[in-house]
Amino acid sequence: MLAAAFVCGPARAGAWPMEPGKTQAIVKFETQRASEAFDESGRPVPIPVHHDFAADLFVERGVTERLTLQGKLYLASAKEDGLSQTAYGNSELGARWTAYEGPKGVLSFYTGLTLPVAGAEKGRAGFEARVLLGRAVKLGPRKLVTEVQLATLTGSGYGRETRLDGTLGLELTENWGLMAQMQCGQIENGASWLKDEYSITRKIGNNSIQIGWRQTPFANNFTKASGPIVGLWRRF
Repeated sequence: MLAAAFVCGPARAGAWPMEPGKTQAIVKFETQRASEAFDESGRPVPIPVHHDFAADLFVERGVTERLTLQGKLYLASAKEDGLSQTAYGNSELGARWTAYEGPKGVLSFYTGLTLPVAGAEKGRAGFEARVLLGRAVKLGPRKLVTEVQLATLTGSGYGRETRLDGTLGLELTENWGLMAQMQCGQIENGASWLKDEYSITRKIGNNSIQIGWRQTPFANNFTKASGPIVGLWRRF
């Protein structure tokens, strides 16, 4: 999914640039279980039970006040009962340019290379372009962060992919926060999906931990999967 980066105290999101010389690394683990899939009309149908496990490492490094380098390494494995593997992520390497940053909002553009998705029969290196728009507002002593990202990707082996990602992050205290995320996607092969994720974050010094739940409430030609996610964050 997505690489939106929200950290309570202060709240940040992926559209904002990293400070020059600073690095943020996020390791995320998720396990998903599915016993149903959405058919081409969006109706759930039973399928053999299967379990997926995925882990990704996202790293971003501030180069200048406007330029941030970022990369993601995505690994996945599946335990299936007669169901062929489903891949749903790319590894990537690219740069994010901040076109505008004001007191409350930011507009950035990302371009990068994507590596083939594991399991894609015709996977090849591709290209990703992304527009990121973020806004942060004060709620008394706390902060509310919203972000929208629109992206197009090639090279997965399943056809051109379009994504719309959204993030809402709320600081509860200096060290605790809530985060809600959603991802809509569509691929030329006919698959489309809506995923949502809800989690709580806890800041411990320069580190943070995120614990939440991800699910797929609606899709076409896509599995109806759900399961827990754990994220570990570090800034240095």
